[in-house]
Amino acid sequence: MNVLILGREEDCRDYLDYAQRRGFTVRFFDPPRLTADRADWRRTVAEGVDLTGIDDVISFHDSYQIQLELLRGELGLPTRDIDTLLCLADKTRFKAHPAVRDHITRHIELDPSAKAPAALAAVSAALSFPVVVKPSNGFYSAGVVKAATPEEFPKAFLQTKRVCTVLREGAGQSGMLAEEYLDGNEYAVDGMVSDGRIIPLQIHRKLPPLVGPLFHEVAYLTEPFDAELGRDFTAQLEHVIPGVGLDNSPFHAEFRFDGQGRLRILELAPRLCGGGTTTYQQLRICTGIDAYDLLHRLGREPLAPEPLHHRVALEYDAPIERSGFLKNTARAVEVCHKNDVTTVHLHREDGQFVLAPPLNFETVLTAYFARDTREEAEALLDVLMTDCTIETETEKSS
Repeated sequence: MNVLILGREEDCRDYLDYAQRRGFTVRFFDPPRLTADRADWRRTVAEGVDLTGIDDVISFHDSYQIQLELLRGELGLPTRDIDTLLCLADKTRFKAHPAVRDHITRHIELDPSAKAPAALAAVSAALSFPVVVKPSNGFYSAGVVKAATPEEFPKAFLQTKRVCTVLREGAGQSGMLAEEYLDGNEYAVDGMVSDGRIIPLQIHRKLPPLVGPLFHEVAYLTEPFDAELGRDFTAQLEHVIPGVGLDNSPFHAEFRFDGQGRLRILELAPRLCGGGTTTYQQLRICTGIDAYDLLHRLGREPLAPEPLHHRVALEYDAPIERSGFLKNTARAVEVCHKNDVTTVHLHREDGQFVLAPPLNFETVLTAYFARDTREEAEALLDVLMTDCTIETETEKSS
């Protein structure tokens, strides 16, 4: 199989390993930014790449989903609805959609060009504190900041504003949202939509609990999706996914319970999670199902994946406490191996400069572990939080 990936090679190492084991040929393409004129999109994207001999086009990148469908259309491959993808790529559009607006928390849009006092006045008039400020099209929890009180809001607003500026440089647009904070546990569900059938495959519990002020996701404790225990998630997915028009697509949906125990949807991404790696590695550990294989088969045949086993997976995304130059990353990798890691990816090397939350857009080390029980996975996380840390220094070592 000849596969074209929209994105950077360094962000797709997991899929590259997968492809090499199966004899796939992989090429990469960094697609151009889309212009304001939608009529030019197809020509702009297609003219920049040679599609000769390509069997499939995929992308794990939020910002490239529209370009992905345009190229798939050029090849006569199954495609998803462009307007649906535009809705899912922007939290403002998503939250305003009729199929979604009854399942979310109260929120308002903020003007990124506004000053903090004006933004605070708008938030205070419409919402109750605590609130969360976030980019409309962010990822990896970059720029997501909680303000517990009006006094904390200006700092949160400025932190998010900085991230929106970076996002506009890359994507051409990025708005800001403020929404009321939901005081409950946060979960995510990975799955597939195949010919209208919604197939939840695994559920992630985010640990430690995300209570702010920042929301970097340190760990996913993942189990196969249980239809009985997950019926509230299923009911919401079965309302939202057909409502927005998503079909023949992977999905990564994020949820949080409010203080009254009601489930609210935060976002719905039409892609595999974690650059593809999280969905693939966690699903392989938990169920034995091959997520990359499902991705290539979507739209070509009906999918009906069946778990081969039931285990618990832990994904650990080593946190960065402060921005700086990396050091001693080999020690963190060694800790992972001492704890029987299944797969570990070190994405950055010693000496490279990295940003700490809430300004970070990239991970440094991600490790995947298999355990038999939830209790074993939670105990492992305690060990990793103590022993497997990523160090930085303010000056680069010579």
